Amino acid sequence: MKHIVSIIIPNYNRENLIGETLDSILAQKYNNWECIIIDDRSTDNSIEIINQYAQKDKRFKLFQRPKDYPKGANSCRNIGIKKAVGNYIIFFDSDDLMTPNHVEEKLNLIQSGDFDFAITKTEYFNNPENINPINYRNLFTHPITADSFIQKKINWLTLDPIIKAEISKSIYFTENNKSAEEYNYFVKLVLKTEKATVKNIALSLRRYHVDSFQFGKGIEERQRQINYFYYFWDSYNEIKDHPNLSKSSKRFMLDQCYIILKNNRFKLDLFHFSWEYLKLYNFKSIKKVLNLL
Repeated sequence: MKHIVSIIIPNYNRENLIGETLDSILAQKYNNWECIIIDDRSTDNSIEIINQYAQKDKRFKLFQRPKDYPKGANSCRNIGIKKAVGNYIIFFDSDDLMTPNHVEEKLNLIQSGDFDFAITKTEYFNNPENINPINYRNLFTHPITADSFIQKKINWLTLDPIIKAEISKSIYFTENNKSAEEYNYFVKLVLKTEKATVKNIALSLRRYHVDSFQFGKGIEERQRQINYFYYFWDSYNEIKDHPNLSKSSKRFMLDQCYIILKNNRFKLDLFHFSWEYLKLYNFKSIKKVLNLL
């Protein structure tokens, strides 16, 4: 019996690239998939291009983010999660490419044992000088645990996992902080289940952008540090009471926030952060908190 795989793609103003992405999905060896594209109210011709694919192949399903729904790729992914009807979910981006065996290999991997999610890897296809290569910190040699992911001993990209739909639908991407989309969602995933496997095979081909947000281009240093603070702080506040969250992971997240606040002399959420920090360290960190004032 074949299982339907739901591929979820947010799109915003990718009229020059989205066609290549959808062509790579059409080229999949495994064909029992649906591709849900959520347009973030593009101002270019993206809608017209996507509609051409949807009219020719009913497996492509186009939706537009409602005007009263928060803007951003995270919001679009959440809409896609709700729309998906497949047994498994794969997240993808509107400017990247799938290898022809992408869906087939991922499906075989997750079905090779009692797994809730499975992870492969991504490579750049247009970065011959290997600038800012993707670093998979010990992913293929270290056990997948909540602590190892939260404490950044391992990592992966949004493109890399295939997830059982009932698991994926039970958690959602944050819509508060765009810079935390991968970390925030997958922190919640590993706290829910550690039943996962990995395979050191590149199935996603990522497009390298010189001005990519990931590498800090086009954004001032102060704003980048603010984003990085909320990267941990927003996630901490979502999961701080989770029964599977260890004290060591709580400390890791708050310690990262502390370093950013101290080094940059920020006063971001200082009262609430100080209270959480003092509680976690049994009020033995008063001097450190005072250093933030």
